[in-house]
Amino acid sequence: MDRSQVASILHELNLNENSVANIYHHGSWVYGTNTPTSDRALIIVTRSSDQKPVKFRNDFDYFHEFELHKLWNQYDVCVYSIENFETLLANSYLCVVQSIFLPNEFKIKEEINFQSIYLEKYYNKFQLKRAVFYEIHRDFSLSIETKQLRLNYILKNLFHGCRYLDFTEQLIQTRSIHNFKRVSHIFNQMKNICGDPIDNSDMKRVADFARIKSD
Repeated sequence: MDRSQVASILHELNLNENSVANIYHHGSWVYGTNTPTSDRALIIVTRSSDQKPVKFRNDFDYFHEFELHKLWNQYDVCVYSIENFETLLANSYLCVVQSIFLPNEFKIKEEINFQSIYLEKYYNKFQLKRAVFYEIHRDFSLSIETKQLRLNYILKNLFHGCRYLDFTEQLIQTRSIHNFKRVSHIFNQMKNICGDPIDNSDMKRVADFARIKSD
């Protein structure tokens, strides 16, 4: 991404650059599934102590409430305090875990080596397996419950489940994520299964395909 935009993003979010420890650029631009107009997803880790402790949903410490800042139809930005970011690492929240293994070109700023912290303190194979189960279960549940206007969104979600499964496999086998594009071809296969426009019967075929790939 154009790093000259970082200052504008921080200004829009009322963040002082000196208070920002890490900035990660994750999402479709990393996985190779983006289009030229795809939004860019950012995670910003700030030293500010003003953020309330992360609040988890339901009866388990995984999915949680967060604020997504959508800027100029170009960027989707999540901001976490250092403490909340580390809490999510401790709970193997996959969106956060995968960000600390990004190739250097997608680490816009990295003053804290969270990868070392994670591997030394929080790396847990059982938690990783639990996390990917939660992710895939949510994605399949959404694919069943969705309405017509959300079908394209659900298609991406089903692929995300396959992608997280691959990331988890890499983490369990190697304690790292070496290849962020290893299953990206599956997304194109899923799109080819669908018609245009996508309907519910298409989504059932895609969901079945995703289940096979996730087994």
